[in-house]
Amino acid sequence: MVLSVCATLTLLEIGIRIVKPQDPEFWDSGSFRRIQSTVPHYIENIPHGHSNFIGAPVAINSNGLRGEEISIPKPPNRARILVVGDSVTFGYGIPLESTYAKVLERLLNENAAGKTKYEVLNGGTLGGSLSDYDHFLVDKAETLQPDMILVGLNLNDILVYSESGAISEAGAEWHGHSVRWTRRLSRFLLRHSQLYMFCYAKLKSAMYSTGIIDINKARGLNFVTLMPPSTYQKEAWESSLRMLTKIIAFCRERGYKIGVAVFPMQMQLSPRELQFYRDKYHLHLGAEALSGEPQQRLRKFATDMDIAMVDLLPVYRASNPEELYLRNALIRADPNHPSVKGNQIAADEIFLVLKPLLFDSGSSITKDQTRDSDSGPR
Repeated sequence: MVLSVCATLTLLEIGIRIVKPQDPEFWDSGSFRRIQSTVPHYIENIPHGHSNFIGAPVAINSNGLRGEEISIPKPPNRARILVVGDSVTFGYGIPLESTYAKVLERLLNENAAGKTKYEVLNGGTLGGSLSDYDHFLVDKAETLQPDMILVGLNLNDILVYSESGAISEAGAEWHGHSVRWTRRLSRFLLRHSQLYMFCYAKLKSAMYSTGIIDINKARGLNFVTLMPPSTYQKEAWESSLRMLTKIIAFCRERGYKIGVAVFPMQMQLSPRELQFYRDKYHLHLGAEALSGEPQQRLRKFATDMDIAMVDLLPVYRASNPEELYLRNALIRADPNHPSVKGNQIAADEIFLVLKPLLFDSGSSITKDQTRDSDSGPR
């Protein structure tokens, strides 16, 4: 029996390699991303790393940024915005030129007056969180010489962080820092079996939808801000706002302007999308998803801290939800990562907010420049 199963799998493996060969780099970020071995295990891009991750070419420059090399020191008449964030900012599954950072750069240069040229640097990392953004800024900002820091905030950044910046044990379960033997086996098979690669996305989706894997606590997924109130949720908000406050203080001490762009999750966009994730993947989502309560909390924080914030929930709700998030033959549902169109809409809205901060040399970030938009359901 065992021999027949092995023989069948071997034949299928050979058949896939002949009939439908898979790209060995498709799911593998190991050539351009690493997790530091010492606590607090910061996530960072590998300088000069290259891949064809999720079907999109990825190149990391010598400063750990996604994109081409930049001039150090900064040339005259150059304005730089350094964007930090997770895989949403990095551009999971989409080409560099389609990321909201690059689209924003084009918009700024098309509307710039005089000789000023704008650069928007992509400091996003796959799986990054607020502590990683803070670490990157401390490590790289002085070298990169930004005029403004933009934090691309995803709701799954709301976690419990320690004083050192490490994600708490409970937060690591949410965020996927604990690696079980099944995860290691899966990673091994993705690197060595094209048959497994071919079945991976469908198998993973099936395990979520059938409840074999509880998506509410799955590796790398965090929907805690959209779930009913809990002790962990309360601690996560308190801890995350402290981390944001630390990042803001760092920027102000060095004279950088500071802004935050908040990306919504797909289940926030309509009752239909919410019900889909409840029914299909058994997510324990609360009323917070449609009420926009997380965005409201962040808007209040931005007002209190006197910083610019872009709430992308209203403009996303004005578009077709099915067009805003990454979809392809292997990824059938992804509530976090914007598509090319989602990145374009985000860049357009961010540009509207940043324009008065960047084009008016006498401007400063004030409460009046926090874009006030209704996050309630439409």
